[in-house]
Amino acid sequence: MMKLYLIDWLSVSLKLLHVIAGIAWIGASFYFNWLENKLNRVKNRDEIAGHLWAVHGGGFYYLEKYKKYPQTLPEPLHWFKWEAYVTWISGILLLSVIYYFNASTYLLASESSISSTYGILSSLLGLLIFWLIYDLLCKSKLVNKSSIFIGIIFVVISLSAYLYSNIFNPRAVYMQIGAMIGTVMVANVFFVIIPVQKKLVAACENSTEVSKELGLMGYTRSRHNNYFTLPVIFMMISGHYPTIYSGEYGWLVLIAIVGILVMIRHYFNLRGVGQAKKSLIAIIVVSVLALIYALAPRQSQVQNQEAVNIEEVQLIIEKHCVSCHASEPSSAIFAVAPNGFMLDTKEQIIKHKNQIYQQAVISKAMPLGNTTNMTDEERGKLRVWAEAE
Repeated sequence: MMKLYLIDWLSVSLKLLHVIAGIAWIGASFYFNWLENKLNRVKNRDEIAGHLWAVHGGGFYYLEKYKKYPQTLPEPLHWFKWEAYVTWISGILLLSVIYYFNASTYLLASESSISSTYGILSSLLGLLIFWLIYDLLCKSKLVNKSSIFIGIIFVVISLSAYLYSNIFNPRAVYMQIGAMIGTVMVANVFFVIIPVQKKLVAACENSTEVSKELGLMGYTRSRHNNYFTLPVIFMMISGHYPTIYSGEYGWLVLIAIVGILVMIRHYFNLRGVGQAKKSLIAIIVVSVLALIYALAPRQSQVQNQEAVNIEEVQLIIEKHCVSCHASEPSSAIFAVAPNGFMLDTKEQIIKHKNQIYQQAVISKAMPLGNTTNMTDEERGKLRVWAEAE
């Protein structure tokens, strides 16, 4: 009991740290991307690439971007790196605490034939392979051919989502793709962006020339990170919405959402430079509506089906749900009922009828990982009971 209690505290602490650091990192990405788009590039001194006036928090701010570097290195010089590192480290630790330590329940699909060890290794290997493929593409001439570059990255993400959907449970697939994208983002910071900035600082200190290619390298990776931000944010929150990630084609929904979010980010980037396209808004709106329609629950016709009474429902609930959702859970992974959601009595079952319908029938997210092997027949009985007037 004490072990589970401490794990809960560890989990919530890591999640809070992950969210706080993620807000700081992604917020900085949004800000500097906006800043780059909004720079006034006319009427500047020769050494200045652009300037910007801003008002915030009761004061005025004036910012300048140098074409190369200032004559003397300013002190102190502020860096933006620890936000990225803390976000990734806390994310990996959170992934370990929730998904790796209980891999048979949280990571692997109930029908998966691989062991927990192989599941964890395949997850870690996916992080590495995605980074290596992405980095190789960035170092090739394809990085200058945006459509081909984006297409290859999208295919790699799509293929990864499909392959992982065959061994991981749906919720874990989303977390895995999010971890892969997040790993590429932090690797961009650690292996490319920060080293480029260190070379720029060294050039300033030694008054040496800096190649345009060097600055462009850091800018390109930073720009890529900007497009990755919305998909990775979505993956962070997706675990709370089983309607989205559950189902036979949850991996396909993931791909669609990634595509939509990248288009949204692209729209705002275009808008920042005064090139917003109304056609892009139309495509985004139609895509979102189509996705909502595709995921909408289809109510069955229950009139001609044999009624299911509360006693039958309670037997199903006791068999598959009460080990976790009880006043005193017998499950080895929960010290208290998740979200305070208890189903010990008939009255509690009736009270939570809609939640049972949503989680066990529509999304099929419960039982967690279907470790208790709830059958389609049992889900069907819950459907008949829940949809009956």
